[in-house]
Amino acid sequence: MSETEEQVRAVDLTEALKEMEAQGTPPSGFHMMFFSPHFGMTEECPVLQLLKMLGAEYDFTDTIKRQVFQMPQDLVIISYEFAWLGGFHDIQQVMEAVNDILEDQFTRMVDNKVLKEKPQARISFLAPLPEGGEEE
Repeated sequence: MSETEEQVRAVDLTEALKEMEAQGTPPSGFHMMFFSPHFGMTEECPVLQLLKMLGAEYDFTDTIKRQVFQMPQDLVIISYEFAWLGGFHDIQQVMEAVNDILEDQFTRMVDNKVLKEKPQARISFLAPLPEGGEEE
């Protein structure tokens, strides 16, 4: 087993959250980012519309952001991202519900030829601000 394989240990969400809470570092939210060269740049983009619908239901609409990355060989990658900041108590339920809906809808978009393939994704936990306000 390589050194990298030894360092990376997969855990499920329940276990990860319990470990973070036991260590005194429970997350206060999460950040999801999806990126693809096949996303649209208009307000009518199905991915943006999906995120807006989910954002209205799970209270993250004001954090939805789109970015455009110009890559080598004239490849343009578009990302959509959002942050949910609802606190530790509800994080697992919301994270799993949002992820399940997104997985289902991305599969449908591929099946219906709206997207050529499922987007790449990145999910991370957000730590609460330290006592006293903003980070420096």
